[in-house]
Amino acid sequence: MKFRTEIKSQEAELKLDHTNGVVSIGSCFADHIGERLSERNFIIHKNPFGILFNPISIKKNILAALNQEVDQALFLSRDDRSYHYDFPAAFSSTREKDLASQLASTQESFAQLWPSIDRLVITFGTAWVYRLIREKKIVANCHKVPQAAFTKELLDLGFLQSEYQSFFEHLKKQNPNLEIMLTVSPVRHIKNGIHEDKLSKAILLLLSDYLEKEFDFVHYFPAYELLIDDLRDYRFYKTDMIHPTDQAVDYVFDHFMERYFSDKTKQISMLCEQLSKLEQHVNRSATSNQLDQLMERKEALKREIERLKIKA
Repeated sequence: MKFRTEIKSQEAELKLDHTNGVVSIGSCFADHIGERLSERNFIIHKNPFGILFNPISIKKNILAALNQEVDQALFLSRDDRSYHYDFPAAFSSTREKDLASQLASTQESFAQLWPSIDRLVITFGTAWVYRLIREKKIVANCHKVPQAAFTKELLDLGFLQSEYQSFFEHLKKQNPNLEIMLTVSPVRHIKNGIHEDKLSKAILLLLSDYLEKEFDFVHYFPAYELLIDDLRDYRFYKTDMIHPTDQAVDYVFDHFMERYFSDKTKQISMLCEQLSKLEQHVNRSATSNQLDQLMERKEALKREIERLKIKA
């Protein structure tokens, strides 16, 4: 007797290995995927513009970075600090000039990195957006500005399909080797309302399905379904009932590895995990002999990882 719907991961033609340059961008779930790839020694750059939830802000930030353009109309000052509506609060400064320099530097770094990227992981979080009334522009972050300054909107599917079709065509033209992996975040944006969150996720799922069918370089990974339909239990959410637990994210990432990692990549990843745990292990009471053994084990792991990479 079965008590849950178990999703079986099928191996994909697209592969991800330690030679790929990877960027993960989008909601906090993009951070989770990025962290686990980083632990396994992948060339990964996670959320270079900070956490972004809606598809329009994701698109705008990538294009703005490639064009080296900061929207000058979207700076704001609050509580003696400067912020920008296109970026989360992690990007702030006491002076607008310094913040502008910080944003320009972030964009320049991304633009320089871009030619080496051949795997782009995008995680859509919500189709609900806030539009700044003054500028009539969708923002990535409201920065605790009073709600009266914004209108709240649910993005239209047809509009998103049109926007992302031209967006992906542009990215592929710039970077012919690019493969795009789409996910919908299982984080529950229930502050919008449960029904409203379902509508939002439905739009994002339909958008992802459209893009995967439209482009042979776009690939959908069912992170949302693995939480909502496979695990399907509040035990796999933190006490806020919004964010998945580490155990749940690990389960999703296991499926990610099954789908996109070759046996050789899995082997290298396992060794990298072991090495990471050894490097984090600090035992102040260890004897010099024990420390020497630890160092020998670390060096042996490094050699084996490099041997497998070369062999791969």
